[in-house]
Amino acid sequence: MTITKISETSWDAILHIQEEAYTGVAPEDVDVLKGKWEISPESCFVYTVVNEPVLAYLLAHSWNSLEPPKLFEQVPENSVGDILYLHDLAVSNRARGMGVGKQLAKKLIEVAKVHQYSKVLLVAIQDSSRFWASLGFREISSVPVCSSYGDDAKLMSLEVF
Repeated sequence: MTITKISETSWDAILHIQEEAYTGVAPEDVDVLKGKWEISPESCFVYTVVNEPVLAYLLAHSWNSLEPPKLFEQVPENSVGDILYLHDLAVSNRARGMGVGKQLAKKLIEVAKVHQYSKVLLVAIQDSSRFWASLGFREISSVPVCSSYGDDAKLMSLEVF
């Protein structure tokens, strides 16, 4: 099992996993997803097993606001900041229950520390807030979340020390 940076050949599998994983939110266009990877390839990963397709992926990028970016849109210019925004972490049904999501999240936290981000920010959807809380993320209820994230979306943050 290996966590590696996303490559150009990863995208078919990423799109398949995205469609499989998100039932409460429409899938995003590949160009929107690639835009996040292109501006921050050091914080975008896939999880693979030898002789198997990609089993999970994570997309994160630099960000400069507690207000999360909108879904279905490219990352705005001049949005580089000291926050690492976790845009997406999705695990294939074939890898559910194997701890893959936790491994990817821990890898991202390591990257945030190495690159000296002040915090990791994310929007928890589809009842994932308990998972994120188990990793130390705390809800930020005072900042609005765009309705494109769906009902019950929660903004969450982890301070990086």
